[in-house]
Amino acid sequence: MARILAQLALFILPFLAFALYLRYGRKVDSWLSGWSLRAMIVCSLIAVLLVAGSLIALEFSSRGPTTGRYVPPTWKDGVMVPGHIE
Repeated sequence: MARILAQLALFILPFLAFALYLRYGRKVDSWLSGWSLRAMIVCSLIAVLLVAGSLIALEFSSRGPTTGRYVPPTWKDGVMVPGHIE
């Protein structure tokens, strides 16, 4: 659940940053007046790149050992022992 919320926060971040820039940087009074199709496309591309980058980083940082012999999951004394690499 935390990963989903983190991905959602990364996706919303560019839109929020642009909205804050419009409000306080350009001093636009209305929240919707500065938004254009180009701004939406750029924010969407940045959001997709942020989410994809975080997923790639998560994939490479959470890998386990890749050398050794794989032992499949087994039942031992009525308890499931997950598969692992020895």
